[in-house]
Amino acid sequence: MAGEESSRRPAAAPQPGASVAHEAGWCVLHLFQSIDRARWLATSEPDRERAIEEFVALLDTLAREEGMQLIPSGVIGKADLGLLAVHPDPRRIQQLTQEIAATRFGSCLSTVYSFLSISEKSEYISTTGDHAKKLLDEDGLAPDSPDFQRQVAGFAARMGVYVDSRVHPQLPGPDMPVVCFYPMSKARGEGRNWYALSFNERKRLMGSHADAGRRYANRVSQLVTSSTGLDDWEWGVTLFTRELKSIRDIVYEMRYDEGSALYGLFGPFYVSVRFAPGELRQALRL
Repeated sequence: MAGEESSRRPAAAPQPGASVAHEAGWCVLHLFQSIDRARWLATSEPDRERAIEEFVALLDTLAREEGMQLIPSGVIGKADLGLLAVHPDPRRIQQLTQEIAATRFGSCLSTVYSFLSISEKSEYISTTGDHAKKLLDEDGLAPDSPDFQRQVAGFAARMGVYVDSRVHPQLPGPDMPVVCFYPMSKARGEGRNWYALSFNERKRLMGSHADAGRRYANRVSQLVTSSTGLDDWEWGVTLFTRELKSIRDIVYEMRYDEGSALYGLFGPFYVSVRFAPGELRQALRL
């Protein structure tokens, strides 16, 4: 009977300051593929021409499709073709992978690595309450003062825009041609376990991490997505820049951040250079 009584008990309420459910947005797929050159070259030249025309037409159509964001790129070293796709509906992303595989050129492609994630609102972002507390405790503003009210309202408006950009991301334009993707997780070992820390401590560490990222705002645009339960890592990080050095600099600096130095686990890095659909032949030397 004690077991029955226990099963009827309501679930324990979340601890104060604990994480709440994330506000999730759109489906994000990173797909890295290799060309079977022997099979490609064994195809007749007329068939290769038709295959290129067909694949370029598919990329063009996808680029114009409402709701679809697609960036094709040439991968440096670890693969040949990279595709980054963002769409609100995971069914459309699934169909996209099959459309690619069903083309003549797609029959010569094999997947080297893929990563599925979703855009989300981070649980660690500063809230209006956080900012109000700073104005009271650090700046000494009175809560009924016009300056306090103005600053709180301005912060709320800015964060509203920021949160929407996280949940509904808009990928950077071609002026950011270099793309770097890598997956990461937080340590859960016996010595260091990110999830054993209090929410407030995790938020403090992530605040320091965000400060480091903001110093590169003019050089690097980043997309951070959640993959817990969707892939083998917990987050995907995509960096868009104009040149390789910015990627090296931001990743190097952030590894000295306490949250990364003690708790960060990093997967493989894939660096690529984006191209327009009509540049497929030249970019991949087809």
